[in-house]
Amino acid sequence: MRALAASVVLMISATAATAAEMRVLSVGSVQVALRSIANDFSMATGHRVAVTIVTPNRIPQTLAREPFDMLIASVGAMETHDKAGTLRAGTRRPLARVGIGVMVREGAAVPDVSTPESFKATLLKARSIVHGDPTIPNQSGVVTMRILAKAGILDAVKAKSRAADLGEGFAMVARGQVELALFNTVELPPGVRLSGPVPAAFADYTFFETAVLAKAAVPDEAEAFIRAMTGAPKTWEASSLEPYPYR
Repeated sequence: MRALAASVVLMISATAATAAEMRVLSVGSVQVALRSIANDFSMATGHRVAVTIVTPNRIPQTLAREPFDMLIASVGAMETHDKAGTLRAGTRRPLARVGIGVMVREGAAVPDVSTPESFKATLLKARSIVHGDPTIPNQSGVVTMRILAKAGILDAVKAKSRAADLGEGFAMVARGQVELALFNTVELPPGVRLSGPVPAAFADYTFFETAVLAKAAVPDEAEAFIRAMTGAPKTWEASSLEPYPYR
């Protein structure tokens, strides 16, 4: 029994010695799937995954201030970091994409946005609209502007539209301050419901990638976690994101 106990202690000690802590910096749109996959990965490997969520415009300053092993961001941001030498060569991988949807307050009438005509009519009729800030690169506001321009109603809705970040925009809708929201079709907070995605004729997407950072403390474990993320399509789908490869 003493020998068995000693063996168990040695096994636990060996596992603890080889377990790593990975620090992942990520944008918020993928956080539901990311946290779920991180939890499964930790249970399977013993490696702890610490996730930090920031808005896209705060990624550079956060990377400059704190050490991280991995980054998850939109393709545009990843390209910028790749050119700057922030990423470990050869580790970039596509993860998922997300489209824009129309959201309303829970309990309010749900407008029809299922066709190009009904989508345009709904936005033209709306008293007020909130969306992401189009002046900030790599955010949903940029994609929303392309959608509105494609629909031919960008100028028509400009006067009654305002920009906000995701959390603030949803809060405005939930409080009834704004009638419609145009944001990524991610998991919604209480008080907000999805009317529907932007019709296929106008649809546009934000594409997300991941990579190991050049200064990663545990690059091998980070690459293993990337394999776990790219191998979990059902988790991305359950979080309202479309996994790579895209249809």
